[in-house]
Amino acid sequence: MSTAPDELHLAERIRNAGVRVTRPRLLVLSLLHEIGGHRSAEDLVDELRSRRSTLPRASVYNVLNDLADHGIVMRVDAGPGRALYEAASMWHHHFVCRACQCIIDVPCAVGSKPCMMPEIEGLVVDEAQVIFRGLCPFACESPSVQLGPKPACCES
Repeated sequence: MSTAPDELHLAERIRNAGVRVTRPRLLVLSLLHEIGGHRSAEDLVDELRSRRSTLPRASVYNVLNDLADHGIVMRVDAGPGRALYEAASMWHHHFVCRACQCIIDVPCAVGSKPCMMPEIEGLVVDEAQVIFRGLCPFACESPSVQLGPKPACCES
C-alpha cells in the first residue's frame, strides 16, 4: 500500500487542474492513493462499499473519468479488459506479465507525454502508451533479474 497524501494536498491537486473540488472527487482520489496499484472502478466501488460509503457506482465511474481527463489520475493501458486507473504523478508505461497478469510500472525515457512521435505527417499526437509484455521475474522458474519485493499480484 502506498502512503496517501492528506486531503488538503489532494484538494489542491484537483483545484490546480482547474476542476471543482467535490466530496466524491476527494473520496475517490484519496482511496486510489491509499490502496495504490492499478485499480478498476469496480475495485474502488467494492472497497468503498466495504467501508460503508454511499457513493453510487455511476459516480465512481464519472469521477475517475473526470480525474483522468484532467490529468489527476492516469488511465492504465494494459490491453483488452476492464479500464484501470492509478494515482500516478509521473508519466510512465507498463509491463504486463503473460503468466500472472501483474502490471509493473516502467519509467518513461522522457517522463511526459507524448514521449514518442510516429513518422506520419499530419498526425496530432497527445499521448503514447507503450505496453511491454512477457514474463516477470516472479513468474519465471529461474529469474535472472529481481525487481525487489514480489508484487501483491504475484503472492500465492
